Amino acid sequence: MSRKEELRKSSSTGGRRQSDAQLRTEFLRLKGSVYDPNTDLQTSAAVIEAVRALFTRGRTVGLLHLEIDPLTRVEAVYGWQVLDRILKSVAGELRWLRQNLLPPETVISQYGIYADRFLLFLPLARTDPGADTGLLSRASRSLHEQLTRIFGGNDFRGMSPRPAFSIGSTTIVEHPFYRLERQLYRAIDEARLTGVREETQERGRQHAELKRIIRDKRIEILFQPVLHLESERIIGYEAFTRGPRDSMFEMPSMLFECSREMGMEGELDLLCQRTALKQARRLAAGDVLFLNALPASLLDPGYREGLLAELPEDYPIARKDIVLEIADKSSIVDYDAFGSEVTDLRARGFRVSIDDVGKGTSSLESLSAVHPDFIKIDGSLVRNIQNNLIKQELLRSLCRVARQMEAAVIAVGIETLEELATVKLCGADYGQGFLFFRPSREIPARRMETGQADA
Repeated sequence: MSRKEELRKSSSTGGRRQSDAQLRTEFLRLKGSVYDPNTDLQTSAAVIEAVRALFTRGRTVGLLHLEIDPLTRVEAVYGWQVLDRILKSVAGELRWLRQNLLPPETVISQYGIYADRFLLFLPLARTDPGADTGLLSRASRSLHEQLTRIFGGNDFRGMSPRPAFSIGSTTIVEHPFYRLERQLYRAIDEARLTGVREETQERGRQHAELKRIIRDKRIEILFQPVLHLESERIIGYEAFTRGPRDSMFEMPSMLFECSREMGMEGELDLLCQRTALKQARRLAAGDVLFLNALPASLLDPGYREGLLAELPEDYPIARKDIVLEIADKSSIVDYDAFGSEVTDLRARGFRVSIDDVGKGTSSLESLSAVHPDFIKIDGSLVRNIQNNLIKQELLRSLCRVARQMEAAVIAVGIETLEELATVKLCGADYGQGFLFFRPSREIPARRMETGQADA
C-alpha cells in the first residue's frame, strides 16, 4: 500500500471516528433533554408514542397527575440532594403502583427533567365505570395512601415544611379531528387543576377539623420517663401530645403543621401545655416534668402569667421541677431577645431544656443564648452510635460543653443496650427511649429494669 493510500485510509478512519463521537455527543444531548437520571423516567414529550399505543386497546386513556409541594422551599432549606431523594422515592412508589394495581402497559413519566410533577397514562376498558369506583379512582386513592405513608414516616417526619402532594385525574378520549399531542397537554393541564381543587377542598376539611379539636380540647397526653443512666431510676417524665386516635391528627407533627398554616399554633401550644399540666397532677413531689413549648409562646407577654395561673398552691410538683423544653428552634429570629425572656422564666422558678441538640446549627446558637439546665441530644445522633466514631466524638464534645455550662445531658431515642452503653461512656447523664419505656397514658413506677419496657 502506497503512502498516499495509507494517508487516505487514515483520514477516512479518523473522519468516521469523529463522526461517531459527534453522533454520540448528539445522542447524549438528546437523551439529557428527555430522560431524568435521578428517577430513571422519561419526560412527557418522550412518551407520546407509547401513549398513542395505549389507544389500540380502547378509545380511552386515563391520566393521573401528581404534583409535590413545596419542593422549592425543601431544596432551599435542605439542599438538592434531599429534593432528589424525595423525587426518587415518589418514582419508586409509582412503579410499585403499576406493578401491583395497574395494567403493565401503564406509562409513567416525569413532566420535565428534575421536575416535581409526575404523570401516569393507563389504558381504560370501554366498560370502566370511571368516577368513583373505576380503575382511575382506585389508582388515585392507592397512590394517595402510599405517599401519605412515605411522607409520614421517619425519613421525612423532621422536615418543616413537610412535602405535600396533590393528585388529579382525567380521561383522554381518542378523537380523529384532534392532534394527540395537543390533547395530551390539555389533559395534563385539566388533571393538574382537578388536583389543585381537590387539595384545596381537603385543606379546608382539615382546617375545620383542627378548629373542632382545639375548641373541644380533644387531645391527650402521653408520658415517657427520663432515667438517670447510672442508677436507672426515673427522675421525671416528658409530656407528649396526641390528637384524636386513628385520625390524621393523631401525631403532633400533623397537628402543629396544620395549625401553623391556620395561624393557630400558639393557641394549640397553650392547649397542649394546659392539658399536660392537668394530667401531671398524677406525678409525685420531686418528679420532674419536661413540658414542650414553642419559642413564640415563650416570647408572648401573657404566657408567663398564664403558665403561673395553672399552678395552684396544692400542685404536686414545684416550679423548679417544671422544665420548659424549647422545640422548633429554627423559628427563633433574635436569639439575644429570646435569651432574655428565658432568663425571666428561670427567675420565676422554672428550668429550661434545649431539645434536638446535634441536629442543625440552630440548636448550637440556642445553647449560647439560653444557657439551659438540660441539653437533650437528638435521636439521630444516638441511633447506632456504637458503630459510629464520629457520632461518639460529637456526643463527647457536647457533654464537655454541657459541663462547662453546668447543664445535664439527656440522650434521647435509646433503643438498644449497645446504644445505652455507648452514650454512658461518652458522658451522658440521663436518657430516654424505647429501651426503657414507650410514651404511655399511664405513669410507670419510679424504677424499672432495662429492656423491660412496656410495648
